Amino acid sequence: KLCEEVILNKSDDGNHVERFLDFAEKVKNPPVAPTPVAAPALTIKKSSPAEQQESLRALKCEVTCEAPHVEPEPGAVAPDVCRVEGAIDKNKLAAKIIAQETPTPTEVLQYFNSELKQRICFLDGGMGTRIQAEKLEEADYRGERFKD
Repeated sequence: KLCEEVILNKSDDGNHVERFLDFAEKVKNPPVAPTPVAAPALTIKKSSPAEQQESLRALKCEVTCEAPHVEPEPGAVAPDVCRVEGAIDKNKLAAKIIAQETPTPTEVLQYFNSELKQRICFLDGGMGTRIQAEKLEEADYRGERFKD
């Protein structure tokens, strides 16, 4: 309506030019929008160890297990891997690996345990460090077969 009044140069009160100039001024220099009041800064209060402990204990979640316990089948115990014995065909095992098949854990244990009866196995890493702590000498590694 303001544009129409200015173009036609006619308004009911005759103040259309002033209103248009006020409008142009507001467009040119818009009034500053009030900035929203910033929320107060978050303050983190230092807490004592006792307060921390109390807070952590308050977070405790009680869980109840209502499912029935599953009893293992009699005799369903994992075998002692050091006691897994049995004949293993090395060629068959090698062919299986070459064919990119995975040997069963029993086959691996049978092979490894049969090799341990013929050769010495040196362990590196954490177990090697543990063995070093025993301060074993060469004679301890030789065993009965390679005694002096």
